[in-house]
Amino acid sequence: MSLPDEVRSIQKESRIVGRERELEKALAAIESGKHLMIEGPVGVGKTILAVAVARHLKRPMFRVDGDERYTEQKLSGWFDPPVVLEKGYVPDAFIPGPLTSAMREGGVLFMNEMNRMPEGVQNILLPAMDEGIIEIPKIGTVRAKNGFVLIGTQNPREFVATTALSEALSDRFELLLLDYQSESEETEIVRKQLPDTSHETIARAIWIARRTRDHPSIRRGASVRAAASIAQLSETFSKDLYEGVGKAAHMALPTRIEMREESKKTADEVIEEIVSECFALPPPEQGRPLVDKSEPERRKAREDERERRRDVTELVGMLEQGDFDGASPGNDIGWAIAQNYSMLRITLKDHALLELAKRIAVKATIHRVLQLLGPVSMPTSVSREPFRLGDDAEIDVEATLEEIVERGHVSPEDLIVERREPRRLAVAMMLDASLSMTGDKLAMATAAIAVLAFRLKTVDFMLITFNDRPMVIKRVDQARRLDDLISDLLDARAGGYTNIDEALRKGKEGLLRAETRDQVGILVTDGNYTVGENPSKAASMYRRLFVIMTESHDCQPMTCEDIARSGGGHMYSVSSFDEIPRVLYKVLRKVSQGSPAHRAQ
Repeated sequence: MSLPDEVRSIQKESRIVGRERELEKALAAIESGKHLMIEGPVGVGKTILAVAVARHLKRPMFRVDGDERYTEQKLSGWFDPPVVLEKGYVPDAFIPGPLTSAMREGGVLFMNEMNRMPEGVQNILLPAMDEGIIEIPKIGTVRAKNGFVLIGTQNPREFVATTALSEALSDRFELLLLDYQSESEETEIVRKQLPDTSHETIARAIWIARRTRDHPSIRRGASVRAAASIAQLSETFSKDLYEGVGKAAHMALPTRIEMREESKKTADEVIEEIVSECFALPPPEQGRPLVDKSEPERRKAREDERERRRDVTELVGMLEQGDFDGASPGNDIGWAIAQNYSMLRITLKDHALLELAKRIAVKATIHRVLQLLGPVSMPTSVSREPFRLGDDAEIDVEATLEEIVERGHVSPEDLIVERREPRRLAVAMMLDASLSMTGDKLAMATAAIAVLAFRLKTVDFMLITFNDRPMVIKRVDQARRLDDLISDLLDARAGGYTNIDEALRKGKEGLLRAETRDQVGILVTDGNYTVGENPSKAASMYRRLFVIMTESHDCQPMTCEDIARSGGGHMYSVSSFDEIPRVLYKVLRKVSQGSPAHRAQ
């Protein structure tokens, strides 16, 4: 059977609308023995497509749903303690996990939302994908039968709570990108689900869901699943179409959209606005979508806005004229305001407009850092300890059996469990506020460490800016709002002499407040100190000290390398402040992966 014929067969078997090219690519990959990664936003049918292809190929499928608490043992398999006590570590005592089962049966391992899996689980897949083998202690080598493939799905990188797949793992997948389908295909999908629902109800539900995807107040719009819910709920609520669809939209959409932080409207207000827009359009012709003549103009306006380059004068004019709608953190205008805030602070005379510019700059800086970082996670370490009532940790079978044999009886405290947790870190971040570091650059570096601390949950940080003397902006044991931190640094005036030695000593002193002994210093500077002692001596007080050198015409690479070497760390060079978020993340992961330092204090 040719690929087009197989695609038509899958569409019929699984009632899939459209997706001809995507199905063809998926089949080509899997029939060639390639592992497939399907990426796309929520609700575009990633799981449906993967399951349909596996069913069509008549291969057994084993499904795993992404969970950051999922362990390697759950994936490969584990020993049943009662059987081990009776027979020992025999094959009958081993309960195969989905990976082992898929390999033994030549089936499909389907890993849904794979980038929510911890790194250890991802890494166990490498030999299985490369060589078709895995080694299981006390069992031996498991070899994959012909037909074994891995199909993974993942949300796009910008989604919160996802982990970036390692480069090694990503390199072993073929990538299939899914996006929202056309309006006609989405209409057909809903019509198949709701054959007795009127065409106009479905058309208006589809239009409303699609409008959420380009509304300026909404960061993430709704999928076709939301449209189906609106259409199904509406006729239950009321026979009056406007009333029914309106009530249904207010119920179906809030959980399926994500509002922009800077939006001055609530989700309900935006939904009401979209419903009103929808019913301002004339009823659709039978079998046709709603005709919205303003949609092409909206699209063109968005494209024109992205292409325009705005200088400070134009930004001032926009703010003075009250043209705020375009200045949202997620677009080029908001970021232009953030980058030019130091000049706007001088140019703008109206205090209210300056406060508005600052609010936009703060939000735009955070948004920019989130974009640059993408998904983040920290490596985890395993600790073993006695079971406590309420624990949901994994039982360490081998350690538990040793404990039972030694004591000769079984009680709850004899159970040894494994906990997998990221290491807690305390970070002293010191930012050079001399002439080369304007407020917007300080704000970018600050947002990077603050966003990382928020996203990783296990990083406590202190923040110091310095020129001829250090200033503590945030203590390691102090809670401060991210918006307030960035706001303070946007107003910071760069200048003065540069005393790196005092900054390092102040950072070391501040780390004494930290509850964890896993501590690291991060110095952001060009290395050109003009007052104070040679900073290398102060650097040697740190367990780990990393230097991020900002390249400039008078930067001092040798000084920066010497500071990092004295502090037991490394020096990284950045030519743009856009590079700082990922470098910071790299540093934190490097420290967390290593064993705790034991250098003298």
